[in-house]
Amino acid sequence: MVKKDLLDTMHKVIQNRIVASSKILEDIQQSIDAESNSTAGDKHDTSRELMQQERNKAAQNLQNQMNLDALFVKLKDVEISIQVTFGSLISSSIGWVFIGLPLGKIAFKNYDVLCVSGNSPIARKLNGSKAGDVLSMNGQQIEVYKVK
Repeated sequence: MVKKDLLDTMHKVIQNRIVASSKILEDIQQSIDAESNSTAGDKHDTSRELMQQERNKAAQNLQNQMNLDALFVKLKDVEISIQVTFGSLISSSIGWVFIGLPLGKIAFKNYDVLCVSGNSPIARKLNGSKAGDVLSMNGQQIEVYKVK
């Protein structure tokens, strides 16, 4: 598995999420604007408030995706280490794990890669380990095969 190719795939995932979040935010704003033209009293005010709350959630989601994109830029400059650290791609007995971007499980070529933040429990457990190390987490043995 080539780490650079995986990073490119993760960047595409983030970009797609940004586009989708922007579209949702735009659709909600159009609904709010259309609702503003109506004057149905209390029912109108309640509906508008609910849409405003949805707009705020969508805006927060968009901001989160943009923050991931900024974090991605930092990951491109991380140097390869023999020890697991921020930006490491790990081959292990539980599969491939990437530490740095909390994207969840993504499909890459014929593999599933679990992408987690550096603060996740598995990242904290793997931090500092090297190829050949065996760790125990939640009663499960995890063997580190490779660190890229």
